[in-house]
Amino acid sequence: MKIEIPDTASLPEWAHKFVAEGQLDFAAIPEPENVDGLKSALGKERVTVSAYSKLGTPEEIAAKIADLTEKAKGSGKGAEEMQAKIEALEQKYKTENTELREREAQLYRRNALSELKSELAKNGVIADAIDDIATVALSRVEYMQDGTPKVPKRQDGTDWIETGGPDLNANLAQLAKELAVSKPYAVRDLSIGGGGKPPAPNGGKPSKSFSEMTSGELVALKRSNPTEYDRLKAAS
Repeated sequence: MKIEIPDTASLPEWAHKFVAEGQLDFAAIPEPENVDGLKSALGKERVTVSAYSKLGTPEEIAAKIADLTEKAKGSGKGAEEMQAKIEALEQKYKTENTELREREAQLYRRNALSELKSELAKNGVIADAIDDIATVALSRVEYMQDGTPKVPKRQDGTDWIETGGPDLNANLAQLAKELAVSKPYAVRDLSIGGGGKPPAPNGGKPSKSFSEMTSGELVALKRSNPTEYDRLKAAS
């Protein structure tokens, strides 16, 4: 299905690449991944975490166990039974807390992977390459206390300077843009239908800075003029 689009300015930037000869091709737009299940599971885990938090912080629980341990010191059968209860309580807490953190981490990773795949699709990465690129790149993603993903390092290992998120970390949209530019072989030709051509030249050079250019513009520039691409990147 195609509809007439006389002016791509009314569309979000990621949709420009699906416009050709003044028509928007809906068949070319990838179906977004359904993350309702992930959101539901994450919500349940947060309820569980909230329930455990009523017992106190890990430090407070540790202090209570230490207090019971002190009271159990002594001799006789009563002290031995108290010590056994304390050890059982401590082991149960450690096991359940570890399992909870592992399930929470898995949900964070699954949610970030789904979001990163969606962002890669917006940046023109072909469907056959999205899974592999996203899976490998996920190792660079870290998570804040509330599960929000952050990317502290660029692909070359340097600190991410752009203020895409808290503490000068990049977000997944910026990571997807970097991945698309670094792997032009996996990106469809975005120069068709607007949105993917380098900015209008100004004395033979793009009129935008490196950070202002879209991933499509950066990929097109890297393909057509790698020297200028490297210069702009170094100056960013």
